[in-house]
Amino acid sequence: MKVMMLDDHALFRAGLRMLLESMEHSAEIFEAATVDEACALALRHPDLAICLLDLELKGEYGLDALVRLKAGAPDIAVVVVSASTDVDIIRGCLEAGAMSFVPKSMPADFLKRAFETVLAGEVYLPQEILHLGPKSVARPTLSPRQADTLHGLARGLPTKSIARELGLSEHTVKEYIGTLFQALGVHNRTEAVITGIRLGLLSPLQRKGS
Repeated sequence: MKVMMLDDHALFRAGLRMLLESMEHSAEIFEAATVDEACALALRHPDLAICLLDLELKGEYGLDALVRLKAGAPDIAVVVVSASTDVDIIRGCLEAGAMSFVPKSMPADFLKRAFETVLAGEVYLPQEILHLGPKSVARPTLSPRQADTLHGLARGLPTKSIARELGLSEHTVKEYIGTLFQALGVHNRTEAVITGIRLGLLSPLQRKGS
């Protein structure tokens, strides 16, 4: 697995590298201090799986960095690592294509569990955001394609990438997204992911350690 850390603090990157290497010995870890460096790395390594992004980058707001990175590397799973737990910021990151949001303020053992979750390819969101959004009356039964589509949305993949992974047309995937929204009683991708986690339709690991 190839993992990129995008953070302008070398000390934090060093500490995070040690933590990641202790959990995933086979991971190949890359470091970037700026969005330009991160985009260049993504071009050189199209198989990068995860980017750990600090929202507080010097000279550039992290959400803008997320948008730029996803524009250049739409298939990379972006995990925002931030000192903030403001629900509007978390929602904004999800709407911009982030897969997960990990607060730096969590106790060390919870932080490690959160990173174990995202390295396993699962979504991690703090409880602050999981309490928001529409309340579905009951857990719906999704078709296999709807479930695949929901997992693609959870990873922050655009419709085109989901279609490519599933071997379907973009039009067909858009139809699955529409029926998925109806089944979950939601109106957008962010609500679909939050509701999917709340109902246990996405990995059960999401709520551990929150």
